[in-house]
Amino acid sequence: MGKYTGPQFFWDQFSYHPPVVRADLTGQTVIVLGANVGLGYEAAKHFATMGARVIMACRSKERGSAAVDRLQEETGVRNAELRIVDLADFASVKSFAAVIEAECDRVDFLILNAGVLSSSDPVKTVDGWESTIQVNVLASSMLALLLLPTMLETARRYHVMPRVVVVSSSVHYWLDPWDKKTLERAELLKALSETKDFTPMRRYYESKLFNVFFTRALNERLRPTHPTIVVNSVNPGLAESSLRRDMDESALPWSMRLMHFFLTVSSEVGSRELVWAALGGRERAEALRGAYIDRCEVREPSDFALSEEGRIMQDRVWREIVEVTSEAEPRVKEIVTKYLLDL
Repeated sequence: MGKYTGPQFFWDQFSYHPPVVRADLTGQTVIVLGANVGLGYEAAKHFATMGARVIMACRSKERGSAAVDRLQEETGVRNAELRIVDLADFASVKSFAAVIEAECDRVDFLILNAGVLSSSDPVKTVDGWESTIQVNVLASSMLALLLLPTMLETARRYHVMPRVVVVSSSVHYWLDPWDKKTLERAELLKALSETKDFTPMRRYYESKLFNVFFTRALNERLRPTHPTIVVNSVNPGLAESSLRRDMDESALPWSMRLMHFFLTVSSEVGSRELVWAALGGRERAEALRGAYIDRCEVREPSDFALSEEGRIMQDRVWREIVEVTSEAEPRVKEIVTKYLLDL
């Protein structure tokens, strides 16, 4: 299924609420980005009640501490911990990865959930990137690469199959093609970050496609040498979240506001998709490698992602992610060279 139609979206929202996958995660470590609210918080709750050590990675110490306290109060468990990371700052991502490596002897699941949807005007990070590109694409990918050695060692030492779950979205199906001038730019992410022709929703769509690209590209370079790591992307559906916190809701079309009002599911329901992507399908884990997961099953991503042109762009985006993040942290290049194939 390389296409995703409006009627199918409506049907998925109305007809299907995924089950909660349960497993005994005692002794295992789960890292959830953006864990203080919405999908991340609810996913962290699920993992915590399964006995895992849950690292709740949040940008704000105040809001993150409140989330840990709330989780403990609601579940009665005491196995959730707060760690601070700001994806809008590469130095913060680097520091967070160093803390995890020092404090965790294993990382079994990495849930790359944090994301932003900008307001009407582009926002630049301290590193000079448009915030959606950095937070949703570059920084989350950087963290996955920096923690890759720890996850590989976890697989080797404990004989388990760690998973990296990249939270994408079905909106990647609906992205209109780029213009020829943009496509011809040598550095696509940089070109998009610098463009003055900025539309928040389109940029979000782009970032979700790039999430699919990163997932597929990492899997292709990892699988032949390290088959114990599963990397996939997942669509949680239209769920309640703080994603639109910076947007002027009155600026949204009435059709979109009505859609959100009538079709949005709860954060808890949406989080079940994240949990399934991390724990589900163990009997056929091979099919989950590099997969796009939707409604607790593997679905084909967009036609563009599957096309020859999309494959070329996927490799371009991969190379640019590695180059940009390696400039911020040279260890990224060392890890890619040591652990991944050069395709």
